[in-house]
Amino acid sequence: LKDVKIDFAWGGPMACSANLFPQIGTLRDHNNVFYVQGYSGFGVTPSHIVCKILAEGINGGSDRYRLLSSIPHATIHGRDSLRLLLVTAGKLMHQTAGFWKGRS
Repeated sequence: LKDVKIDFAWGGPMACSANLFPQIGTLRDHNNVFYVQGYSGFGVTPSHIVCKILAEGINGGSDRYRLLSSIPHATIHGRDSLRLLLVTAGKLMHQTAGFWKGRS
């Protein structure tokens, strides 16, 4: 692919959850307000099944909804003041992982 011309490419900050796993659930004080977020750049593929599971939660719950909504959300200390630095460092580590493992 070294001779293939790339006409358009996307780049920029990407929002990621701390454990890189989609977060699903309800707001703490409003159990009728549901959310799903934190696909960490991989939303196209899992969003179909995750949203189906969210719909199961809205319709009274299911074992799959209870399982996914019970996954704890990791806390990132200093996330507001260090957000840009943390995201950039995380992306750099992810993007160079292949290089450090001998892949080019």
